[in-house]
Amino acid sequence: MKKNFFWSPHIDPQVATLRSVSNTLNFLSKYEKKSKNFLINVFGEWDDYNSKSVEKIDLTNNKFLKQKKFKGFFHSRLLYFLIFFFSYFPLKRILNNDKPKYLIVHLITSVPILMFILNKFETRLILRISGYPKLNFFRFLLWKIAATKIRYVICPTEETKSLLLKRKIFTEGQLIFIPDPILNVKKVNIMKREKLEKKFTKPFFLAIGRFTKQKNHIFLLDFFSKNSHYLEDNKLIIIGQGELKKTYDKVIRENNLKNKVEILNYKKNIFNYISNAKCVISSSLWEDPGFVMVEAAYIGTPIISSDCPSGPKEFIGRNECGYIYNLNDENSFKLALDNFILSSTNSIDLKLINAKKKSKIYTCFYNSKKLSDILRN
Repeated sequence: MKKNFFWSPHIDPQVATLRSVSNTLNFLSKYEKKSKNFLINVFGEWDDYNSKSVEKIDLTNNKFLKQKKFKGFFHSRLLYFLIFFFSYFPLKRILNNDKPKYLIVHLITSVPILMFILNKFETRLILRISGYPKLNFFRFLLWKIAATKIRYVICPTEETKSLLLKRKIFTEGQLIFIPDPILNVKKVNIMKREKLEKKFTKPFFLAIGRFTKQKNHIFLLDFFSKNSHYLEDNKLIIIGQGELKKTYDKVIRENNLKNKVEILNYKKNIFNYISNAKCVISSSLWEDPGFVMVEAAYIGTPIISSDCPSGPKEFIGRNECGYIYNLNDENSFKLALDNFILSSTNSIDLKLINAKKKSKIYTCFYNSKKLSDILRN
């Protein structure tokens, strides 16, 4: 039986990509019977992942990386270096010994990519783009040099595929659009019915995501502090955790938003919150494509999103599947919010129908079917 290895070391267990990797492995193993999938557990980051159909390969015995807390830009880069240092030769050894058909890489991809540049393997390399790619000089150069060593590049949006083609990094034959496996339909249908941990007396706008610059929650807090009348009959709920938590608390405190805006810690179940929200708001600076947006579309909750690159505007289109506004433009956001509030039930229902139809290509089943077709080549 042919083998496929999956590489996705990570330092933040709440990154949406990890759910995507787990969903891929679980469903691919269920529907693809001609190959066996293995998850490379580099330094213990996947210890909590358990699956009867997916075996883990413990790459290093050095578990101190998992025990250390690497926060901030400098420390995260230090961890990347340590992962490279400890994993390079063990990974090279198992590729030479086990000779898997494919190595599918998701996060901290510079390690296997550089390895394939410097060595020859029978294994074929698949690069799966996670999130909107920032083509800095180093990444552009690395991908350009490694292009002939990479069999396929899986893009989560058509816009990302077009970007890489336009920059002439990869050929059209290498680039494949396969939407992320965001929706485990059975799981979502069960979890969205669970009761909320807390009862809210007012309808609420909902934003979900790590408290980082990317999610741009500060834009929402600034807007509602200047336009607090929107929160007279509604509330803003932001769910997540991260390094900007203290900044959020400060903005709320200084603008007297304590009774109008509530910050909730990370929730294992966000689907019941999405199901009960008046609408879901995504203010992100970039998304590819935006897990919460797709989940809201499937559940049937209206979406208001920035037109950031690259997923939201591709998904929502010209407001057919929700309400889109110009990134970081308060006037544009106000117009989108007013349009939502003033829209008729029929108008909103039509958007919800369109959004749910589009969300179906983000199911785990659809993703595993498309990926299976590639792995059989």
